[in-house]
Amino acid sequence: MRSRAGADLFSIGKPDETVDRIIRFLRTHSERIRARNLVVGMSGGLDSSVTAALCAKALGGKRTLGLCLPEVETRSPRSIHDAEEVARKFGIRFKTLDMTSLVQSASDLLHPSKKRDTVIPYGNLKARLRAMILYYYANTNRGLVVGTGDKSEIMLGYFTKYGDGACDIQPIADLYKSSVRDLAKHLGLPRRIFSKPSSPELWPGQIAEDELGLPYSKLDSILWRLERWMPPKEISHELGIPLRVVARVRGRLLQSEHKRRPPLAIKLGFRTAGQDLRIPYSL
Repeated sequence: MRSRAGADLFSIGKPDETVDRIIRFLRTHSERIRARNLVVGMSGGLDSSVTAALCAKALGGKRTLGLCLPEVETRSPRSIHDAEEVARKFGIRFKTLDMTSLVQSASDLLHPSKKRDTVIPYGNLKARLRAMILYYYANTNRGLVVGTGDKSEIMLGYFTKYGDGACDIQPIADLYKSSVRDLAKHLGLPRRIFSKPSSPELWPGQIAEDELGLPYSKLDSILWRLERWMPPKEISHELGIPLRVVARVRGRLLQSEHKRRPPLAIKLGFRTAGQDLRIPYSL
């Protein structure tokens, strides 16, 4: 990050070093808890493809299980093909499970309406069903569920709680989307994977940047400055982005804090698990 305002703000100056650090992170944590495999959902998109490639480099393709979980409403043959191609390139064990029947069973039980106020809850349901499948395979393969969230989406709360936010370890959580694209290029992923529009694929036609209201390049520039506690007015002036837009991004960051923390517990005893009773991983 050589310049606060430059286009190279999020470029990875030493990509080999970044990859090496992530590989050590994945290996160390796996060894510490004696996990034999890494389980990652592979959609054919940028984040999941980069994450899967890093998992394969860390533990090897045979110890990395990539699960592609299409369903009838959002199934994309091109995305499935892209996921398969990444799996082949890195020697990843790959499995496609069509979860249409599972989604349909949930729909038959809940009878969601077509009104807009149920679109997001129904989409979140799909994300949580995906997480359920990933954890089943992790549990039956002595594995860890590897999260595919990047820093941009985590800071904005652009993920489903206990859905795509459910995981045991997050290797790219401290890389903005712009940096993840750089890493994809460095890892030699197909160009179409890091150039296609990002989408959680929870309903037809869903595009992340449309929902977030800005291109990731601008969002990342705002978030980078908010991370450093720069005032919104200063950010607006420096980037030439309207103050109301910066304020909206800041508001989303603040309002989504609950998604990044353990469930809130009332303080009644001496120490509360997960709050002031936290045991180091090394024990």
